[in-house]
Amino acid sequence: MLIFFPGESEDQQGDSYLAGKDYKDLDGRLAQFVRVPYTTDREAAPCADSIVPTSKILSDNPTRDYNVKSYPTFIIADSYGNEVFRLSGKKPLAKELEDYFNKVSTKVEDTQKKLQKNLDEAKKAWESKDAAKAMKAIRTNFKDGVVGLDAQNETIRVYHEIVESTRGEISTLAADGSADAVKKLKAMKATFKGTEVEKNIDEALKASAGK
Repeated sequence: MLIFFPGESEDQQGDSYLAGKDYKDLDGRLAQFVRVPYTTDREAAPCADSIVPTSKILSDNPTRDYNVKSYPTFIIADSYGNEVFRLSGKKPLAKELEDYFNKVSTKVEDTQKKLQKNLDEAKKAWESKDAAKAMKAIRTNFKDGVVGLDAQNETIRVYHEIVESTRGEISTLAADGSADAVKKLKAMKATFKGTEVEKNIDEALKASAGK
């Protein structure tokens, strides 16, 4: 996928900007060309209570989510919109784009291997019920915002499994209310900071403090 972020100039906004024969030969054959309309909107994304990455190309503001700061910007991405290469400042030649397109599959394979390595670590840790170690590996997979790849989809599944299990543990500790339970809840808070269950942990700690 070639994601094109045009500037304000008329030539970049026009349909003819990437309409030459050499570019047309690439569009649909080696990549899908996607133009993102120019915008100055950099309003922060709505707050999310999950660390699970979401698609940038399908977001309400791809310009913001791809952190585009100069124009024109061309992002060479995989079929899920994951950024692989970035070119900014001038229109690349069609041959230059073709060279980048031909490198995408190798880069994606490398990313898949890295994701799988972290996923294997997360699974191994979770089998031992070491949520902190599992979450560390999961966060490593999530930090670059990759979506769609098999290893990432499986990482998300494991993450949700851990979250659901943790919700049950939080309820048990909240009902306990002992000093040891509070200590475990505080340790959980560090492990699950920024996740869906952080609020549950805060509520459990508040409830324990009132006992």
